Amino acid sequence: MVKCRMGTRQDFKLGSHTVRPARTCIERDGREIHIKPKSMAVLVTLASADGAVVTRNELFDSVWPNCEVSDDVLTHSIVELRKALGDSARDPRFIETIPKSGFRLITPVSPSSEPSPTSRRWPLLSHPASLAAAIAVIAMGVLLNFDGPTGDSPADADATLVPSVAVLPFVDLSLGQDHAYFVDGLSEEMINRLTRIDGLQVTGRTSSFYFKGRDEDVRSIGARLGVGHILEGSVRKAGDRLRITAQLVDVSNGFHVWSNTYDRNSADIFQIQDDIAEAVARALSIRLSVGDLGTLEGGTRNVDAFEAVLQGNALALEFDAASVLQSMEHYRRAVELDPNFGLAWERLANIYRNAWLVLGRDEYDQWAELADEAIAEALRLAPTSPYVLATAAYMHADRQQWPEALRMLDRVAAVESSKYVAATMVYSDFLTKAGRAREAVAIKERSRIVDPLHSGTSMYLAHQYAMLGRTDEAFVELERGWSLGDYRPQLSVEGVVVALSAGDETELRRWLERAVDYQQPGAMGIHKAMLDAFGDREAQLRILENAFAMSSSTDYYVIVWAAYLGNSALALDAMRRSPDLWAAWLPVAADLRRRPEFIEIIRATGLPEYWQEFGWGDFCQPLEAVSDIAFECS
Repeated sequence: MVKCRMGTRQDFKLGSHTVRPARTCIERDGREIHIKPKSMAVLVTLASADGAVVTRNELFDSVWPNCEVSDDVLTHSIVELRKALGDSARDPRFIETIPKSGFRLITPVSPSSEPSPTSRRWPLLSHPASLAAAIAVIAMGVLLNFDGPTGDSPADADATLVPSVAVLPFVDLSLGQDHAYFVDGLSEEMINRLTRIDGLQVTGRTSSFYFKGRDEDVRSIGARLGVGHILEGSVRKAGDRLRITAQLVDVSNGFHVWSNTYDRNSADIFQIQDDIAEAVARALSIRLSVGDLGTLEGGTRNVDAFEAVLQGNALALEFDAASVLQSMEHYRRAVELDPNFGLAWERLANIYRNAWLVLGRDEYDQWAELADEAIAEALRLAPTSPYVLATAAYMHADRQQWPEALRMLDRVAAVESSKYVAATMVYSDFLTKAGRAREAVAIKERSRIVDPLHSGTSMYLAHQYAMLGRTDEAFVELERGWSLGDYRPQLSVEGVVVALSAGDETELRRWLERAVDYQQPGAMGIHKAMLDAFGDREAQLRILENAFAMSSSTDYYVIVWAAYLGNSALALDAMRRSPDLWAAWLPVAADLRRRPEFIEIIRATGLPEYWQEFGWGDFCQPLEAVSDIAFECS
């Protein structure tokens, strides 16, 4: 339980809950639930309206003045408030959504009958307008006092605030602007190096790169990313010469805290990165220990090998058959140039591991063997690198080697895994497959703070919410991810899965239409076929039976659709052939989990042994037995 922070502003009551604005928390059922300052500001603004509707624009003007923020920022505040209050969007008791308008607080506001922790009470307010006016004063206090330190010395700062920075993609100023891979790679490398600094919170790559090519004010970007500072710059590369300009900007006022220009040879790129990271730490008054920076474990000082990895990374992001093969060539060249480049071996293992997705399942074993060789070399060269350990854990989880995957993740935790988005994602995904959804959600929600504009996080978090029956939140998260513009093929499919779990035909049709628009090659047209046969159960079942007979590539869809349509036998056949644990724990599969066949399928995955050693999940529990591991699922 997170204790509320102390403060001096006055409290009020919402039903049986006590709202403490100064401490940014809500007391509910004897618990203190901490919420974000901006979410508290939204609640206080709604309370000050005395039951009237507050439009979205009014909330933006009140809570985020002079900032350009998107609807999803406000939506997240509302979701957080509902969660803290124990409220529901479908059956609201506190916050009502007014379609195409805004929100309304439907629970009456009253003075708190309890003394605040600072022994101050509400004034006697006998008229609702007086109460609303008093709450409006509190709202202003929240907005003026919770956005960061206001004093000039460290002593004036809130000790709970952690220095934070986002690295925007540097701008390529090279003649012809033909070094994008190098410039983007430099920006990503700066994120990696700053992440290693204790006491500094660094926004993840995906959220930072969301703003590539966008002409937005740094103050607006800072508000969206929830950081206090932005690191931005430019790179001009000509032959062996580099000119790198970098500046650190305070998002509260747009002023430069630090800036510098480096005119060096390309061979000095690693020293320049260290110099920038050290300058950022000094500017933010973060103490560095000797040796904190320098070459990353498993890194290189070979400039050509470094550039080869950057080229491979740029191609890997395109992720089609041609780009995957080309990225492999660059990674192979990197390890030839520097055989001790452990992070290049990790990149090679990762591309081998995923190659079958675009090059075909027929060569899966070949790619898996190459991936094993590459990750073994990466682990030998960089045994404590969180990036290497995260990839190794993924590979173990792919093969349902649960204890081995968990041991790798435990090793990541020893190097502060919360600061490494890739590591937190793999741990959350691991727990999802293992049926431990509550733990998975908690981790994914924390990683969303570090990388708030990552559409992939939205996709996985929506799935985890759906597993727990929190489909309202799942749809909100899907729409948030959709608005960011990336991962739309995957998000559309996940929207179909969530709609099937919710049993919502309106949402199902809407997400099916999106899935057809963003059809993935591996889906073999199943989404369009199901949309064309929408409402015709028998026709849809024939489509699923034909898809199952043709290939195993659509088994995931067959499982969730067949379960939704009530054909448990077909769903279990698909699950037996492809034990897809992403489908196993969804609400749509609830009836399947009660069947003996399901128990045998799960037993074959090795999960019961993992549960017995490391703890049981949310959906299956052990039974007393003389021998073997007996369990039931619900």
